[in-house]
Amino acid sequence: MLTVSLAALGCALAGAAVGPALAATAARLPGVAAGGRRTVVVCVLTAVAFGGVAVGLVPDPVRRYGLPAFLVLAAAGVLLCVIDADLRRLPDAITLPAYPLVAALLAVASAIDGGPAWAELARAGIGALAAAGLYLLLCLAPGSQLGFGDVKLAGLLGLALGWLSLPTLAVGVVLGFGYGGGYALVLLASRRAGLRTRIPFGPAMLAGALTAVLAGDWLAAGYLAF
Repeated sequence: MLTVSLAALGCALAGAAVGPALAATAARLPGVAAGGRRTVVVCVLTAVAFGGVAVGLVPDPVRRYGLPAFLVLAAAGVLLCVIDADLRRLPDAITLPAYPLVAALLAVASAIDGGPAWAELARAGIGALAAAGLYLLLCLAPGSQLGFGDVKLAGLLGLALGWLSLPTLAVGVVLGFGYGGGYALVLLASRRAGLRTRIPFGPAMLAGALTAVLAGDWLAAGYLAF
């Protein structure tokens, strides 16, 4: 328990330290908010994301080797979350380079965790294809609010969550839609958005993924046992 707490604290502090650089990177895009308040928000988000993945992964003797990959994903996710909230888009310049980096780190983790590396990597590939395929179908549906940036982010999240387990992947996808739908309903109820208002979906997807890392298998088991 002490090891997990120390790891989570260390990762959270590292996230807070990385936050200013992420805020400055996001602010380079025209239309993205800058300034001290935004930097504080980004630092808090990064600290929570880094600490959260540590809490979700470090207790497991196998999953803990995937921590570097998930920290990279968390950093990219905070950038995408901030940019999507301001610009309603998820830049390829962030999402696409994260694919090979996360995949390489997961491959290293699979090679050293003592388990069947081919099975973990195959599951990660299946997760990426399944999540991206689902989002692509929804994106192409008439009247869809999703964009191709959401499809690419779905594949990246599916890659990481699939490496953990397929139930974790399923929980992450379902919660992403749940969070996104709940946020949309709040905006509609408060009349801050209409039926045709484009609502950023990336933050909901990322929140669903983080929740899945923290408690995906537990939530899946609870649902199946219900």
